[in-house]
Amino acid sequence: MEKKEYRPDIDVLRAIAVLAVVFYHAHIPYFYGGYVGVSIFFVISGYLITGIIKHKIENNSFSFFEFYENRIRRILPALLFLVTCLAFFTWYTSVSTLELRQLFSSIKRVLLTIPNIYFYKNTNYFDPAAETLPLLHTWSLGVEEQFYFIMPALLFFLYKILKGKIQIIHILWGLCILSFISSLILIQYNQKFTFYMLPTRAWELLMGSILAYTNWTPKTQKNKLLCRVIGLILIGYSIFFYKNILFPSIWALPPCLGACLYIAGGQHAQKSILNCITHNKLFVFIGLISYSVYLWHWPIFVYYQNFPFRREMPLEMGLALSFLTLIVASFSWKFIETPIRHNPFFKKRFVIWPLALISISSILVFVGNISFPYQNVKGQQIIIDNPNTATEHNCDKKHLNFLYVGDSHSYMLRFIFAELCEKYNLSAKYLFLPLKNTYNQNQNITERKNRKKSAKTLTELYKTTKIDYLFILYRYSFQVLGTDIIRPNAILNPLIYTKDTNITKYEALYHALKDTIDEALSYNVKHIFIQYPIPEPQGFVPFSAEKLHSLFKYDEEKINKSLAETFDNYHSRNEKIITVLQRLKKEYKDQVTLLNLNNYLLNTDKNNYIVVENNYALYTDDDHLSKTGAMKFLPYFNTLFQKIFNTQEKSNNNFLNKKE
Repeated sequence: MEKKEYRPDIDVLRAIAVLAVVFYHAHIPYFYGGYVGVSIFFVISGYLITGIIKHKIENNSFSFFEFYENRIRRILPALLFLVTCLAFFTWYTSVSTLELRQLFSSIKRVLLTIPNIYFYKNTNYFDPAAETLPLLHTWSLGVEEQFYFIMPALLFFLYKILKGKIQIIHILWGLCILSFISSLILIQYNQKFTFYMLPTRAWELLMGSILAYTNWTPKTQKNKLLCRVIGLILIGYSIFFYKNILFPSIWALPPCLGACLYIAGGQHAQKSILNCITHNKLFVFIGLISYSVYLWHWPIFVYYQNFPFRREMPLEMGLALSFLTLIVASFSWKFIETPIRHNPFFKKRFVIWPLALISISSILVFVGNISFPYQNVKGQQIIIDNPNTATEHNCDKKHLNFLYVGDSHSYMLRFIFAELCEKYNLSAKYLFLPLKNTYNQNQNITERKNRKKSAKTLTELYKTTKIDYLFILYRYSFQVLGTDIIRPNAILNPLIYTKDTNITKYEALYHALKDTIDEALSYNVKHIFIQYPIPEPQGFVPFSAEKLHSLFKYDEEKINKSLAETFDNYHSRNEKIITVLQRLKKEYKDQVTLLNLNNYLLNTDKNNYIVVENNYALYTDDDHLSKTGAMKFLPYFNTLFQKIFNTQEKSNNNFLNKKE
C-alpha cells in the first residue's frame, strides 16, 4: 500500500465501526454487538500503520522521528482538546472530590499512553458503574499507542538486523497466532485482562498488519466484490447478532476477518453495485471525522446520564445525543484536527515536539498538583455515612446466634448486627455467598471455581459451628439476569443451575435458594429469614443528590422524587423474584420467614422509596444502602431480636410468621 493512496472505502469502514460503537453506547435497539467496532478499528490501524512503515523501510526513507511526529499530529490535538474541556467542565460542575480524583487520574494515564492498564485495574468496560467514567473509552487508544511503540522498532529490526534471513510475514503470523491463542485461554480466567491489554488484543491489529504485508487482494473484480460482500456480512452479523457472548475470545474473529476481507476486496476495485455503500459521501465524511466522533461520544453520553440523573436512555435521546456527537466531532475535526495535522507550521520538527511536550506537561502538572480535601463531598451538604464496620460480632468458633449471607446487598446488615449484637450480647457473622449450585452464563473458569469455594466455606462453617438463625439477602435481579440495568443492548449473563442447566433463570434462583435452605436445615438451623430485594434508585445517590441540591437548589422532597424508584416500578421489576420467594415461603411454612422491610423506605405518600433524609444519603451508590439507610430497618430487627430471645424456650416459632 502506497503511503499517499487514498481509500474512501476504508473511511466508510471507519464510519461503520464508529457508528456501531456509538449506537451501542446510545442503547439504540439491535446494535447488540456494536462494541466490535473497536476490533474493526484495530484491524484498520494495523493495516494502515504497517503499510506505511513497510513502504518507508523498503525505500530506505523510514524515520522514527517522522513516524511519531505523524502520530502526534494525528492523535494528540483532538485528545488534548477533549481532556482540557473535560477537566474544566468537571472542575466547575463537580460536587464530589471523588469525581475529580477519578477524572484527573484518568487524564494522567491517558496522556501517559496507559489508560487501558489503569482501567483494567480500576473498572470493567461492561459494568454499568463504568458509565460514570468519561474517559473509559480511551482504553483502546492505549492499546493502539502501545502497538505504535512496538511495531516500528520490530519491523525496523527485522529488516535491518536480520536482513531477510527470516520471512517477516512468518514472524507476524506467529505473533498473531500466539496472541490469539493467549486470548482464547486467558478469557477463561481473566476476561478483563483479555479485553483491555495489548498482548491479548494484538492479534486484531496484526491481522491488519499481515494483510498489509501480503498485499493480498482477489485477482478478479468479481472475487473482489464477493470478498467485500462477505466482509460486510461478517461485520453486520457481529454488530446485530452478538448478544450475551463472552468477548473478545473467538467472537472477535468474525468482525476482524470481515474487516480484512472488506479491505482486501476494495483494493484497486472497480465501480460496482456496492459503491453506493463503499463510496457513500456521508459515510466517507463520518469516516474522516471518526476519531473525533469516537473521542467525544462517550463523555457526552456519560454527562447526559450524570446530569438528568437517570440511568435510562430513551431511543429519542440516544439518537439526539448521537447527532450531537457528530456536530461536536465535526467542529473538533475542522478546527482542531485538520489545521494542526495539515498546516505546514506544525510539520516543523522544532515546533511539533516542544509544543507536544509543553502541552502534555502542563496538563500533567495541573492535574497532578491539585490537592483534594479528605472528604467525599465538597461542602458536605449530602452526607455519606458508610463507616468501616466489622462483619464478625462477638464470634464464638463453636456457636453463632446469627449468620447472614448473600452478595454485597447483605453486607449492609453488618451495621444492624453490630449494634444489636453488642446490645444483647449476641454473636453474628457475615459470609459472602454466591447463589448455591449456580453460575452465570459466560462466567470464566476462575469465577466458577470461586463460587464452589465459597459454597464449601459455608458447609465447613456448618460442620464446625452451631448456627441458630440464618438471614439471606441478595440483589436478586442482578444475580438472575447477570446485569443490573436492562437496556435494548444489555449483555445478559443469566443464572444457570448446575444440576439442571435447562431450567429458566428464575427456576435456577428458586432451586439455588431451596438448596441453601435445605443445607441450613440439615445442620439444625432453627429458622431462616429471607429479605426482599432492596429498592434501587435512578442514579448514584450521593453525587446526584448533591448536584441537584448544590447546582439546581432542589430540596429533599424534589431530590427524592427525582432519584427514587417508584413503588410500582419496584414491584414490576421484582414481580418474578417475589413470586419465587413466596413459593419458598409456602413450601417451608414455619421454617422460613420473608422480610419485606421496604416500607421503612417509603415516602409519606407511599409511592416512592426515598434516597435522602435529613441531609444523609441512604445509599452509597445506585443500589447499596449506606449505614443511615440500613439503620432504617433497625426498629424491626430490634423487635425481632427481642421476640426470638424472649420466646426461644418455646417449641415453635409461629410468631415469626406474622405477615409484615
